[in-house]
Amino acid sequence: MSQLETADPAALDAERAVAIERRSRERGEPGWLTEQRMAAWERAAALPIPTNTTEGWRRTDLRELQLDGLLARRDGRQPPAEEAAEPMELGDLAGMLALVDGVSAERQLAPELERRGVLLMPLEQAVRERPELVEPYLGRSVRGEDSKFVSLAAALWENGVFLYVPRGVGIELPIVGRTVMGSGAACFFRTLVVVEEGADVTYVDDHWSEPEVGEALASGAVEIYAAQAARVRYANLQQWSTQTWHFNRLRAVSGRDARVDWLVVAVGGRLHRVEIEGALEGRGSETEMVGLIFGDGRQHFDHQTLQDHLGNDTRSDLNFKAALAGQSSSNYTGLIRVDQQALRTDSNLENRNLLLSDYSRAESDPRLEILNSDVVRCAHGATVGPLDPETIYYIQTRGLPRDEAQRLVVEAFFEPVLQRIPVEAIRKSVWRTVQRKLGRQVSEGDGPMGADAWQTG
Repeated sequence: MSQLETADPAALDAERAVAIERRSRERGEPGWLTEQRMAAWERAAALPIPTNTTEGWRRTDLRELQLDGLLARRDGRQPPAEEAAEPMELGDLAGMLALVDGVSAERQLAPELERRGVLLMPLEQAVRERPELVEPYLGRSVRGEDSKFVSLAAALWENGVFLYVPRGVGIELPIVGRTVMGSGAACFFRTLVVVEEGADVTYVDDHWSEPEVGEALASGAVEIYAAQAARVRYANLQQWSTQTWHFNRLRAVSGRDARVDWLVVAVGGRLHRVEIEGALEGRGSETEMVGLIFGDGRQHFDHQTLQDHLGNDTRSDLNFKAALAGQSSSNYTGLIRVDQQALRTDSNLENRNLLLSDYSRAESDPRLEILNSDVVRCAHGATVGPLDPETIYYIQTRGLPRDEAQRLVVEAFFEPVLQRIPVEAIRKSVWRTVQRKLGRQVSEGDGPMGADAWQTG
């Protein structure tokens, strides 16, 4: 065991605070960001790790998380060397930014988008070169006063992506930001997406690590700001190794007549906890949230969603699907909140859970908080149960064995969601993971058929 792992916790916290400030200044970060990091570290050091008596954490067990040990391993890690990015072809992408352990490994943006003022760069670079576009937004909607893990990410992030789309710019092809954890221990990341009035973009946040990374922590936050009449399609894909503890908070703030569509896919990780919040501030703003969770082994998934109706004539729709094999488990808590001043809200929430073994389990808790009576619709529903035996029997009568019939039903359950992944290579990667969890042998060419469900416009 290293000296870092046996040090006095209070002394270690103080050492880390000094290291955070020193590293921020070495990077040439502006004073406001250094102060933001220091305040976040103070919160992180003061907040305890949640237990099953902590509000919102009753069904998620963190007793086996050795946070101090993972942070100590990160403290002792040598920073990776800067490497020049290899030239690459964008193909069916408008842009690509890959970060490996905090270092930019690949970055490319279509030249015509650069000419029109679109920015895609590491967040660390953006705070130095374009602070007027970053400071008004970073940390404004995701602050982390109530979360140790969000605060840790705010203090320690090194994997950061900044995407800015100017007024009126429409981007037909998707942009991908990929965060890769190559060395294990701990990875802290931030994503900031700012989309100005009337602009249109599809952005994919892909989180990935090799299976042999070992036990690791991944913690981050995503902030999306959609101005008046902007259109944002945001996909968050989690493919960490099965020894990774994953925590993330995602929040989008929508202006008048803006629309933000979410796709959240979780197939990796040992324990996965994600909070997703759509703040419909502007009149006529809309959001759609779609989720796919597939667990096996002893994986645990915890999703907390908030459809927050703050403006008049807003609309939201949520559909989260989970399939659970082995001894895996899922906890889902979803809230539709309608503010006292938010008139004529139309909102719906559905959570569907398939139990594929006698040992898997799912808990679902959909809620409504309606503070005025002028509502078009606020509805919620949830189901938890095994595969429908009549459906399985019907497929078997067509000559297929029971195992194959069960696989077909699960594939049909997931395929409409998988079709929404806007990048073919990533869609096929997730599809192969689903197939492996179903016990299939898969090849590189395998993938769901059909056209992409997300189209611009």
